[in-house]
Amino acid sequence: MMEFVYRRSLIHDLHPLTKLVWSVLILILALMLDSPWYLGGIILSVIAVGFIGKVGKETLLYTLGLLVLSVIIFLLQVWFRPGGRVLFSVFPSSWAVVGGWLPVTVGGVLFGLSMSLRVLCIVTPFSVILCTTQPRDIIMALVDKLHVPYDYAFMFTTTLRFIPVITAEVSTISQAQRSRAYAVEGWNPIRRLKAFAPIAMPIVFIAIEKAERLGLCMDLRGYGSKGRTYLRSFMLRFIDWAVLTGMALVLIGGIVAAVSGYGRMVIPK
Repeated sequence: MMEFVYRRSLIHDLHPLTKLVWSVLILILALMLDSPWYLGGIILSVIAVGFIGKVGKETLLYTLGLLVLSVIIFLLQVWFRPGGRVLFSVFPSSWAVVGGWLPVTVGGVLFGLSMSLRVLCIVTPFSVILCTTQPRDIIMALVDKLHVPYDYAFMFTTTLRFIPVITAEVSTISQAQRSRAYAVEGWNPIRRLKAFAPIAMPIVFIAIEKAERLGLCMDLRGYGSKGRTYLRSFMLRFIDWAVLTGMALVLIGGIVAAVSGYGRMVIPK
């Protein structure tokens, strides 16, 4: 889901720096605007970009995978950031001692929607970038154009590359455990935590082994030596400058809208 998917599309052909600037633009817009309607529109635009890049299915799956985190953020905001008219209480007022605790208000619901959608806006663009850009191209953009130290850029992309690898290993080990009639399902969180202990240990050893193998490969290829050369070099083309110009106009429009009061959340009395 977070691996590069080779397909011919407009998004694949864009310079990695253009896509990184796009993710920064989404981040700025998500922080400036807090209306659930506007944030929902930003998420739909990210998904639309995913479909333009022919990775719409991967983008949707990644977005759905983040819904659990969004629901948790929504509930925390609803319960602990009240404001406006009270809709109901988690503990009814007729109950003794705890009656009236954790009131659910209109402001809490709106704040919950705003924060959960904001998280989706900030994180979802990375799925499009990772599915349409080779990790080595991301390193090139960070090092060559943004002058990020190579060690930091390599560490960043390596971390992103390890996530799907470890996820695949977890799935493989879980299936092997199920084939041996080892149950890891159930709704009891304590039992599930204990059941994952036989899975966690192999994952730790596999991660250590892969890290050692990666370090050996880096040494064999002369990592850290002076006079670094690159197989390919990327230049910003006309389409990249056109997209960057469009993003600059969108940013200016977002700033004007935020200053004018548009995109701001209004809590009804």
